[in-house]
Amino acid sequence: MPAGFDLLNASPAELDRYGIPQKPDVVTEPELFQFWTELVSAPFSAKQPTFADIDPPSTGGALQSMLNWSGALISTPWPQQIVFAAAGWNVPDVRRPSVSALGTHADDPKSLLWVGLDGRNGVLPNVSLPQIGTGHWPDRKPKHFAWWDWWHNTQPDEATGKSAAAPPEPQAITLIDNLAIETGHKILAGLAVQVSGDILYFIKNQSTGEFRSFLAPPPPGEIEPLGSSVQWVMERPTDPKSRDLFPLPDYDPVNFRYCVARAADGAIGSGRMMTLEDNALMIEMRETFADPERTVIVSRPELRQETPNGPIGVSCTFQDPAV
Repeated sequence: MPAGFDLLNASPAELDRYGIPQKPDVVTEPELFQFWTELVSAPFSAKQPTFADIDPPSTGGALQSMLNWSGALISTPWPQQIVFAAAGWNVPDVRRPSVSALGTHADDPKSLLWVGLDGRNGVLPNVSLPQIGTGHWPDRKPKHFAWWDWWHNTQPDEATGKSAAAPPEPQAITLIDNLAIETGHKILAGLAVQVSGDILYFIKNQSTGEFRSFLAPPPPGEIEPLGSSVQWVMERPTDPKSRDLFPLPDYDPVNFRYCVARAADGAIGSGRMMTLEDNALMIEMRETFADPERTVIVSRPELRQETPNGPIGVSCTFQDPAV
């Protein structure tokens, strides 16, 4: 993109050329427009993203009975689908928790923050979950990073219609390794479904102005149509081999901003803006601990409105199991 290019007044074709999501309507989608305006405003420096495998491998995934997600979810009324989702948050500091959880993969706490589509009913055939966000692992150097994924569940055997006896190992999340982030940095991220079925993933470190975007095709095989729901989530990821969850680190409070999405009949054209006022489902995360053995809430979401007329966000707060 040429230096000093005016993205605020760029044509739709120019936005497509430079990997920028299309401009929302200021009248019908005011909160999406506010998000988009901040996204493309200075500081702004776009580069092609570079990717790398995460070490050790870890995977995000669908909701598991309030064991791995904490945050908020809204569903769109049929037959509309979510075709655009936005989010903003600040990078939280993270620490090892004061108490070790039971039934987790190693004593290696990990957390993922993200915005994504679907995944609520991940046990159903062909459900997928495109997601983009930041990771926060207290024992990793650097402990903060950007990542993306398009998770999908195990494909059933086409001949029998049943799942394979030995399902393939879930795909690990992918690092966006040329987007540096630090504690306190301001993040903007989102997903835009394209007419082709591809997704435009985008993420910006608003504190440094660094922007990355890319198109990704759907995962191999059949998947359900996208956009039945949109989520803003703090997650503890899964070890791909054992499929055990990692423990959740102690994290500073996370305030998700710009919790807005567009529901429409297709990837182009007008739609309806959706917010957390649209019957949001709040999701608490639980872990099990010993001495005495107990299952308690370790991450609790709460709706938040920063100004009387401002948009509603969701805050996720760590709950110390030792207290």
